[in-house]
Amino acid sequence: MMTEVKRNNWSRFCKKFNVSNQYRQTTVSVRRRNKNVIKISEHSPLMGITIAKRGRFIDGIDLFTAQHDPGRLAEPILSIKEPVRITLEKDDSGMDNRLSVESKDGSVASIVLLGEKDGRQYHTLVEKLAYSIGEHRGFAPGGDQEDWFEAERKIKETELQLIR
Repeated sequence: MMTEVKRNNWSRFCKKFNVSNQYRQTTVSVRRRNKNVIKISEHSPLMGITIAKRGRFIDGIDLFTAQHDPGRLAEPILSIKEPVRITLEKDDSGMDNRLSVESKDGSVASIVLLGEKDGRQYHTLVEKLAYSIGEHRGFAPGGDQEDWFEAERKIKETELQLIR
């Protein structure tokens, strides 16, 4: 079943979508107006989507997936400029299956949601991010626990930004 999200509900929809689907595996692609399909990411855990505004006007929609680089965790992997339509497809059980965002230029970004929400994805992300933090500081002895706590803090901070 496919439904279109009304524009005046986009902000509320994004927050609800993020709460329901954070850490689900995704495949993200963009179909350009000329019909070329570009795969952006494959099997990446979803962090969320947000509305990008310029003043009171919606400028775009940003998509965030789990990143292992501490400096890029809160950066979108895809920004859809001038969105005109959001549709959500659910499977027979009512679970979100595909989110599509159409832009003014005719391109369509598709986020295919795979499997169910998985808390183990959070643990794996913390582990990889903590390793990356340790790597950035040269793996100096005695910092493992601080790296782990820093990774958890950065991830929770990003999560909260996406569901508030």
